[in-house]
Amino acid sequence: MGVKRRHICLLGPGNNVHVQRWAQALRAENCSVSLISTTPIDATWPPALRSLPRYVMPVATAGMRPAARLRTLLRGWGRVPALVRALQPDIVHLHALPTPAATPLLRLVPRLVVSVWGSDVAERDRRKAQLYPALLAHAAALTATSHYLAAVAESYLRVPRPIQVVPFGVDVSTFYPAPAAADPFLIGTLRHLEPNYGIDLLLAAVPSLLPQEPRLKVAIGGAGSLARPLQHQAQHLGVAGAIDWRGRIPHGDVPAFLRSLSMFVMPSRAESFGVAALEAQACGLPVVATNVGGLPEVVRAGETGILVPPNDPPALAEGVLTLLSDPQRQAAMGAAGAAWVRERYDWRSSVAQMLAVYARVR
Repeated sequence: MGVKRRHICLLGPGNNVHVQRWAQALRAENCSVSLISTTPIDATWPPALRSLPRYVMPVATAGMRPAARLRTLLRGWGRVPALVRALQPDIVHLHALPTPAATPLLRLVPRLVVSVWGSDVAERDRRKAQLYPALLAHAAALTATSHYLAAVAESYLRVPRPIQVVPFGVDVSTFYPAPAAADPFLIGTLRHLEPNYGIDLLLAAVPSLLPQEPRLKVAIGGAGSLARPLQHQAQHLGVAGAIDWRGRIPHGDVPAFLRSLSMFVMPSRAESFGVAALEAQACGLPVVATNVGGLPEVVRAGETGILVPPNDPPALAEGVLTLLSDPQRQAAMGAAGAAWVRERYDWRSSVAQMLAVYARVR
């Protein structure tokens, strides 16, 4: 008689590339996978997952009043226990904690693995402080993407318990250095155009960079609510001609984008982990990043990149100029970063670590 395939039900944002990667990886490990998505599933859903059993929760829209929004969210989360009973998975894996009001419903779900992602626990408020501890205590296992985030999650625990750090690793068969040198004057970033990611700080640094290196170009990939204000900022600063706005870049095109750069800049105001920095390093890029959150874990200061204080455009400019003026150091950091990711953050290792977490759940 054959060994029963383990059924993992993923519970989280189905439109997020990390949830999609977990679904594909678990299938590749011969797990049966289903999905309860907390977000709509759009055209970015991978064709390889089209046959995946999935349920999409009712979604609160931006125009809803707060009371209607909460009712919609609770209606969706309220269906989760019944869906789990119908699906009968061996494990339910919650990716990112929900709105605090939904946590009592999740305490009805057995064999629940909880992965904290970032703002779910880092952006603390009174309701989270009241309701998250009971859910974290109920979970069969807890994981976090970084030691920084694990420490934040631990602050919610009333009784200490282990939190396994399982990073979002990098597929090094896809993210690898370019065979030939990139344009030495093209630097860039790839982030959501939202306040936390500090693209305005990068733009504010450019006026200090151009007099030192007039050939400099800055490629900015990503979309978000600040797209138009950031473009206006570039025009106001007189640097619009140096900025190449790439818009949203599909995940499959990210490696080619990174390999076209000579340096990656990550000016975040807050960062729970820093997978973008890892992907850039895997592609052989030195990284200039802010010293916040989980970034010091993934960027080795002085070895694979330079860490600067947050909210400090002059310091950001100085970090970029330090590398622009020293191509040999830039190349050495890029090579060290690629080796660092292969050694510590290979996606296959992340999958093995998560499977080990599942194996301990009874």
